[in-house]
Amino acid sequence: MSAVRPPLRSLLLLGGLSAASLHAQATPSGAAIYARCTPCHQATGAGIPGAFPPLASSSWVTGPVDRPIAILLHGLQGPLTVSGTTYNGVMMRYGTGVTMTDAELAAVLTYIRTSWGNRATPVTVADIARVRAKTKGRTKPFSEAELLALR
Repeated sequence: MSAVRPPLRSLLLLGGLSAASLHAQATPSGAAIYARCTPCHQATGAGIPGAFPPLASSSWVTGPVDRPIAILLHGLQGPLTVSGTTYNGVMMRYGTGVTMTDAELAAVLTYIRTSWGNRATPVTVADIARVRAKTKGRTKPFSEAELLALR
């Protein structure tokens, strides 16, 4: 708690809060946000065969971080091959307008990249901002070929 200035520290303690609990309240929960994704991708990340691709054991999730960020920012449309199976659908965008903040996008992507046996680096707000700037002006969902070109 040494990073919190003394007057604020006193106010936090009076209110029964610590700096750590205040930070936890301000940091979105990736698991809670992922609950919005479960109708399609399921609580287990297994997806729905023939309809919605799995997120568990998916190179789209665990590969280059720019790809899942781009998908959430701008959406995805058309065929996408995941673990040898082709899915042909639409994923809505969550990163334009007021759907999700950059902190929420980073939290849910970190959750997805580290759940169900996935082993990938966390996603930061800086990662989201970098991809947002790189794809600025984009008005349509990504295709598989366009995603493969992202590094």
